[in-house]
Amino acid sequence: MTDPNKPQPGTANQPAENEQNTKVKKGPTGKKSGLLIVILLFLALVIFSRHEAINTIKCTPEIIAQKPDVIMLGAWWCKYCYRAKEYFQRNNIHYCEYDMENTATGIQLYQKHGGGLPVLLIGKYQLNGFDEQRLETALSLLEK
Repeated sequence: MTDPNKPQPGTANQPAENEQNTKVKKGPTGKKSGLLIVILLFLALVIFSRHEAINTIKCTPEIIAQKPDVIMLGAWWCKYCYRAKEYFQRNNIHYCEYDMENTATGIQLYQKHGGGLPVLLIGKYQLNGFDEQRLETALSLLEK
């Protein structure tokens, strides 16, 4: 007589002997699919974050002598700096940029005026961050 509490071969709880021998070993597919998802997300991020190159007008002594309307302290990775440069070029605003990470003057000015990027120096006014309306207001107050 068989014990009803003990799983029997061929039941749902325990496969029959011949079924045990036919099982296929499964590999670490979870790890492979996780890696594939990470790679796809990275590629999507790279593709969707790409934007058109914009010329950076560096603040040289010659440019500073021409008294640009805006002196910008920025960084190559800053998306708001990119938007500001795009806006300046689209609206023919005379500007130049100091890299606040890689130039001595940029580092010094950022230490003095910093607190967000970009820092926009417009005459006697300072804007931290890029906002078109505030920029237009500051430019309109410039004494020409």
